[in-house]
Amino acid sequence: MMATPLSEEAAIGMASLSCFAIDTLSKRYRANKQSFIVALACPNVNHLDHAQIERATYGADVLELRIDHLSPGSLTSTISPPPVDYVLSQIEALRKMSTLPILFTIRTVSQGGKFPDQAIEEARELMLAAIRIGCEYIDIETTWPAALISDIIGQKEQTKVIASLHDWTGNFSWNLTSLNEPYRTALGFGDIVKLSLLHTKESDNHELMLFIRDHRERSRKPILAVGMGLEGKLSRVLAPISMVTHPLLPVPTAPGQMSVKNINQVRHLTGKIPPKKFVILGNNISHSLSPVIHNSAFTELGLPHNYSIYQTPQFDDSVKDLLKSRDFGGASVTYPHKLNIQPFLDSISENARIIGAVNTVVVGELEEDPTRRTLIGDNTDWLGIQKCIQNSGIQPNYWNTAIVLGAGGAARAAVYALQELGCSRIIIVNRTMERAKQMVSSFPTIEFSVVQTLQDVSTPVNCIVACVPADDMTEANIPQSIFVSNQPGVLVEMAYRPKVTAIMQVARRLELWSVFSGLDVLKGQAYAQFELWTGYRAPVLAIADVLRVHESETRL
Repeated sequence: MMATPLSEEAAIGMASLSCFAIDTLSKRYRANKQSFIVALACPNVNHLDHAQIERATYGADVLELRIDHLSPGSLTSTISPPPVDYVLSQIEALRKMSTLPILFTIRTVSQGGKFPDQAIEEARELMLAAIRIGCEYIDIETTWPAALISDIIGQKEQTKVIASLHDWTGNFSWNLTSLNEPYRTALGFGDIVKLSLLHTKESDNHELMLFIRDHRERSRKPILAVGMGLEGKLSRVLAPISMVTHPLLPVPTAPGQMSVKNINQVRHLTGKIPPKKFVILGNNISHSLSPVIHNSAFTELGLPHNYSIYQTPQFDDSVKDLLKSRDFGGASVTYPHKLNIQPFLDSISENARIIGAVNTVVVGELEEDPTRRTLIGDNTDWLGIQKCIQNSGIQPNYWNTAIVLGAGGAARAAVYALQELGCSRIIIVNRTMERAKQMVSSFPTIEFSVVQTLQDVSTPVNCIVACVPADDMTEANIPQSIFVSNQPGVLVEMAYRPKVTAIMQVARRLELWSVFSGLDVLKGQAYAQFELWTGYRAPVLAIADVLRVHESETRL
């Protein structure tokens, strides 16, 4: 279905969706972490569905939209420049499908693309429109007229410019004698330098890596330098910033492009990504779904790591040895070790300190000595709760009062999540008043009411987080009056079993309420753990596929 054309005035409001606060590529480059830009080339973004874009961008940091491939008239791209309003509608559609920063790219015929070489004014108009609507990155070839480059640079505002050269002739090689003029030009006006040369022999890759090494010594600006063609594939594996494709996308935008998964697999085989061991540490955890979640995520992204169950009732020497082992990558921590692991860590995050429990161990490297590791305790339980509430679609300003059932570790995570969402008043329901009062003292900015039973709650609310054992409640002792009935609401149940608890049954009978289970929270906090460990967004759709298969096999 064709998108309705969007006026530029209406599209300018889309700038608020952008990620201007973080230049992802530069941040990762300076941290010596490889970045990936997934390239999207198609006539109409709306011919792709959300799941297709989501899966195709797993592992990527930026999403490139090739404007020269856009065509409102048909599925076959023409050499006519696409209208501005059509391009804006395409960016709007892409924003709805992905939260990744957008790289706006026009490539002319002589630059290896489909945009008419003579359409300079049309290109200028499109580039300025991209800046006005908040595209995070814009690609500007060094071969564009100097007046156009100067005009765009003068109005780029917060958009980062990738100054690029694409040479298909083979006339350039990876040395300053050959590349001096375009390289110096790119350094002069670009926030990021991009050089793509045709590779015809294996040694071109070695010369490229030497060029990148020398660039790092002379400039702090990030560089994206790769070889095109089959002989250039190795350069895409080694480059600090690399253009990638995915089997679900219509076409690669350059010969030799690989997927994130393929690149990670090659990097592992060449020793760049050593395999790490991750565990869930706790007791009575033999049925944990965490190995299914994390191992499926590792597989989806081509990472060689393994996640397993480490079941122990005691925090003994074997656990201490595990934490010290060189191939230890990180851990999920559950009962009874969320507190007793803390003395063996180098630091604790602020949210873990406030919540009072560690459910995640992250292995970091000291900036001054990358060979030394540091163990960091964190907490992602609150992120799992927060994600469920956010997924309900209820805006924080729609409610300011919530109920939290319980006063243990999960309840503390719930209160922290609600605090971060802007909730100003929380009703704590807990049989032991003293324990509840002890918990609320850790959150001085929130107005609390503490009651012992749900029957004592006098105000209906839009948000409830249940952090007590499921068998503590039956439908008979859950008053309907605690639920707002004529407005949207959200219930987050922290208990995993049974699959549908009593309070979930009650909430599901309310048409406007969204209900999230303990499994939803588990997945949300696990996704946050995966990102902390790997730096990648969790591939949630791929994980969901594996979980469905696991559930069906478990029933057999």
